[in-house]
Amino acid sequence: MKYAPVALAALSGAAALAVAAWLGVAALTVVVCALCAVVAVGWPQLMGVTARRSLSAVIFSAGVVAAVGAAIVSRVDTLFFWSSVALAFGIMVVFLIQVLRGTGQPHRLESTLGACGGVVVTTTAAGWVAGLRYPAGMAGADGDVGLGLLQVRGLFPYEEWGFLGVTGPGGELSVVTLAALALLAGSAAACLPLRDAVALPATVAASFAAALCTTLLWGELTLLFSAALGLASGALLASFRRFLVLQGPPSGLASQLAVGAAPIAATGALVYFTERLLFA
Repeated sequence: MKYAPVALAALSGAAALAVAAWLGVAALTVVVCALCAVVAVGWPQLMGVTARRSLSAVIFSAGVVAAVGAAIVSRVDTLFFWSSVALAFGIMVVFLIQVLRGTGQPHRLESTLGACGGVVVTTTAAGWVAGLRYPAGMAGADGDVGLGLLQVRGLFPYEEWGFLGVTGPGGELSVVTLAALALLAGSAAACLPLRDAVALPATVAASFAAALCTTLLWGELTLLFSAALGLASGALLASFRRFLVLQGPPSGLASQLAVGAAPIAATGALVYFTERLLFA
């Protein structure tokens, strides 16, 4: 029960992303901003830093700017532009806050490093929005699908009826939905009360299996891409679980929720850049 808030934040965050991906860019942007709010409120408390309110405001604002920017840009090559801008200005403002606090303040280095880490987490969360907007069909001008290695058709006739809009413009499974479902399965496995020697491989295996099974059901995406994304998501969750077990449960509800939401939010960058690399 001592890890219940952490598990709740991770599971609900992944489930909300999966549902929002069906509803569209606006809904997904709202969910990403909500994840940024959870991380922003609890991150300074988790890091044990001072000037918590101002640093929380910076962490949250940077995430919102990045997510909204990814939602409104009109060109593919600028989908992650505002994330870079928000990250740069967010870190600058963190340093400015430390300067304005004056000399002789305690834990200045810890506050700076901890807040910069929070800015990185929230700005990379915009990758969820960028990944949804990026052409998930991977269809080129000649109609071929990029990197068609191990491509599967799938068992569902989604091209004709577009189940809940989960498929993209070309009839393909949304990469964001795939990643969110893989995270959901991995998070559930990470919550099992097992020793690390069993729980860590189970987390990676659950995320990997969920990604492959989802692709086999809906098709169009390649097994290569699904395997890479599933393994990477599972490894990230397993790393956070290991860190959490070693450090023990954080003190305070806000910090526990932030720990659960952080890996879900940070996976956004993984989703977007994996999509861009394999389906450029």
